[in-house]
Amino acid sequence: MKAKVIKAYRDKITKRIHKPGEEIEVTKKRFEEINSTKHGIFLEEIAEPQKPQKPAKEDKQPAKEK
Repeated sequence: MKAKVIKAYRDKITKRIHKPGEEIEVTKKRFEEINSTKHGIFLEEIAEPQKPQKPAKEDKQPAKEK
């Protein structure tokens, strides 16, 4: 999932410093771990555009003639 940094922090795993406005790729589990600290919320989820779903094919039956 993609996330946007809203508060600067240093990632304890990668040792990388992330600055506000930066967009990063993290797993849902890691996103929750980063935001669950006593220091507050660091990341904001970026909603990924939904792929348009194709409508289900309907059984088309020929129109009845009168």
